[in-house]
Amino acid sequence: MKKSTDERKDNSYTMFLRISHDISSCMILIKSLFLAKSVILIFMEEIENKYSIEAPAAWAPQLSDEDILEKIKESDFSQQQYDDGKDFCYFLRKIEYTDDTQNAEYNCMAYSVQQPGTLEFASVNEYVLYTSERIVFHRIAVLRDGVLLDKLADTKFKVLDNENQSIDGVINSSKKVNITIKDVRLHDILIVEDTRVLTFTEKDFLRKELIKYMWFSPDVYWAYGSYEFDFVNQRTKPISYKKMFFRDEEGNLQPDETGTLAPGECYSMKLENFNNGVDVNREVYPFIDFATAHSYEELVDFVHPYYQTAVSTKPLAEYAADLVQKLDALEELETKIAFGIEYVQNNVRYIYNEEEMHGHRPQDPWVTFEFKQGDCKAKTVLMKCVLDYLGVDSEIILVNYNADFYLNYYLPSLFNFNHVILKINHNGNSYFEDATYRDEYGTLGNRSFISFLNYLPIKPQATLQQRESFTYPDFAIYDDILLDVKENVGYITVKTTYRYGRANSTRRYFKNTNKKAIVDNMNNFAFACLDMVEGENSSDKRQLFKNAEMNIVEDDKVNNIVVTEYKASVDSPYYVGTGGHKYLKFYDSNIVKQHLKDYVHKDITHWQVFDSEKYRVTIRTDKPIKMDDEYTNKQLNLDYQHFKYSLKKKVDKYGATADIEFIPLCNVEVPVAEVADLREKYAAVGKSAYGLGVSMAKPGLWDSIKGIFGGK
Repeated sequence: MKKSTDERKDNSYTMFLRISHDISSCMILIKSLFLAKSVILIFMEEIENKYSIEAPAAWAPQLSDEDILEKIKESDFSQQQYDDGKDFCYFLRKIEYTDDTQNAEYNCMAYSVQQPGTLEFASVNEYVLYTSERIVFHRIAVLRDGVLLDKLADTKFKVLDNENQSIDGVINSSKKVNITIKDVRLHDILIVEDTRVLTFTEKDFLRKELIKYMWFSPDVYWAYGSYEFDFVNQRTKPISYKKMFFRDEEGNLQPDETGTLAPGECYSMKLENFNNGVDVNREVYPFIDFATAHSYEELVDFVHPYYQTAVSTKPLAEYAADLVQKLDALEELETKIAFGIEYVQNNVRYIYNEEEMHGHRPQDPWVTFEFKQGDCKAKTVLMKCVLDYLGVDSEIILVNYNADFYLNYYLPSLFNFNHVILKINHNGNSYFEDATYRDEYGTLGNRSFISFLNYLPIKPQATLQQRESFTYPDFAIYDDILLDVKENVGYITVKTTYRYGRANSTRRYFKNTNKKAIVDNMNNFAFACLDMVEGENSSDKRQLFKNAEMNIVEDDKVNNIVVTEYKASVDSPYYVGTGGHKYLKFYDSNIVKQHLKDYVHKDITHWQVFDSEKYRVTIRTDKPIKMDDEYTNKQLNLDYQHFKYSLKKKVDKYGATADIEFIPLCNVEVPVAEVADLREKYAAVGKSAYGLGVSMAKPGLWDSIKGIFGGK
C-alpha cells in the first residue's frame, strides 16, 4: 500500500531527526574521546613531571663512580656498628638550595644493607611530593663484592595518589613516587643520589616570598662515616639561621648560635665518624632553623591585607540575610554571640586543604557561607564577620597546637603556624574560639577551653603573644558520691556535674557510645574506686553491680552544664585486708596526676592545663567505724604556686564525708627546674589523700551476739 504524502513527510522528518541525533551523538562521543584523551595526556604529563632521571644541577656535586668508591671506606668505626648489630652510613651529602624560583634538596648517601629490616626499605621506598614538587634521580647503584653496579635500569617507578581522606574533608593534592629496586641483597651497599625540587607557581606566592627550612640532627640509629650539610642562599634576600639544643661532649646544653646568610652565602657543617648521642626520651633533637630574615611585625603586615579584604569587602547582611534575621530575633547579646559561633562551627563543613594551608589568602566569607564549607582560615573569617555584625571585638590569630613549646625558640616565620582561630575580646576578658570545632555549646565564659600558649595576631605591627595563666571560675567536674552499705549490700550513687569542655565531651560521649558500654565503663570505674578484687568464677562487672544505670539528668546548653547520675548496688562491697580486717573505700585515682612521676625531660617545660575539680565522697554503714584509724582521718591542705588542694573530712561512728577541691593554675609552663618540687606536691596528694577510706571497727560482744542471731 502506498503511503500518503503527509505520512512520507512525517517519516522523512523522523528519519532526519534520527540521523541528526546519531550525528550529534557521534560528535558528542568524539568530543568526549578527545576530552578524555586530553585529560589522559595531562595526567600522563603530570606523572612524568613527578620524577625524572637526570644529572645533578650545576650547584650540586658532580660525583663520578670513582668519587663514590673513594668515599666508601671501612674503618674501626664502621666495624663497631656492625658488631653492635646495626647498619652503617658511609657518607651522606645533603644540600638545601634556594633561590627566587625554587627550593631544592640534594641528597647523596651510601649505606650498608646488613639487616633484614634495612633490606626492606632499601628495596622499596616512597617519596611524597606536593603539587609543585618533583624528584630527580641521579644515581641508584649498589656496591657488591667491590664492584659498583648501576641499578637505575633495574628500578621500577610508580606515581600514586597520596589521598585517602577526602571524604573526611582532608583534601590532599600530593602524589607518591614509589620505587622498587630489583635484586638488592643482604651485604650490599646501596647508593642513592637524588634531588627534590619545588618550583614556585602562583599558589606558592608565600613560599616564593619566604623560606623556612628545619635541619634536624640525624636519626639515632645510624652512624655516619661522613656527614656533610650545606644550606645555599641564592635568593635576593638574606636568610637568618638559629642553631639550638646542641650539646658538648659532656652532654651540657650549648648556647644558641645565630647568624645571617647574605645572598650568595652558604652555611656548612661537616661531621666525621658521627653517632648521634641525643637521649630521645629526655632531650630535644638538635636542630637549625633557617628562615627569611623578617620580624613578626613585617610578616604580619605582609599577610594582613588579605584577611582585611576578606572581612571588610561585603557586609554580612548582603550575603547572609537569613543568618542576620536569626541573630536579630534573639534578645540577649550573649545569646547572639553563642548562636553565631555555633552556627559557623556546626553548619559550615571543615575542609582541610593541605595545598593551600600556608597560602594566607582566605576564601571570601560569602563563598564560605554559600557553599557551607571551608578551611580554618575561611571559617574563622566568617566567624569574625558574624561578630563584627554584632559589634563584638575580635581578631584572627595564628597558632600551632603541636609545636606550641617551640614557638618561643623558632625564628620569626609564618610557616611556624599551621592553624587559624579567633580571639574574642568581650567585657574585659579574652576568649579563644576554634571555628573548626563541632558540637560546642554555651555562652562566652562557659565554653571549652583551648590549650595553647603562643599566638600571632593578624593585625598591623603585631608580634608573638603569650596568654596569661588563669584558674577556672568554677569547677569543671563535681562528683557527689554516696556509698550506703546496709546488711552487706552497697548502694552507690555518683552524681556528676560537668562544665566547660567537660560538658561538651560528655554530650558527645553519650551521643556516640552504646548505652550498655556507658554503664559497663562506670561499673569498671566503681570497681576500681572500691578497690575490689576480681571474683574467682567471673570478672564480669555486670554480675557484681546489680540494677546499674547511667543517665543524663540535666542538660543546660546555654550555661553549658551537663549532670549525669549513676546508680547501682553491689554485694559485699568491703575490702578485706590482712587478718580479715574490713574497709570501705572510694578512691578515685583520676584525682592524682600520675604522669608527673615519669616526667624526666631535661629541655621541655611541663605544660599544666588541668581542670578544676571538686569531689564529695560520703560513706554510710550499718556497722561501727574505727574512729582513730590513720587513713580514715587523713586530711591535707596544700596552697602551692601551681595548684591548691584540700581534703577535709568529717567522721562519726556510722559514716564519713570527704570534701576534696583541686584548683590548678592553668595554661602555665612549669620550668624544668621546678618540676621536681611540683612532683613532690602531687605525690603528697597520692598518699591516700585523694578519696575516702574507713576502717571497720572489730565487732564487740553484743555485735557478735546480734550477728549470730540475726539481730538488728
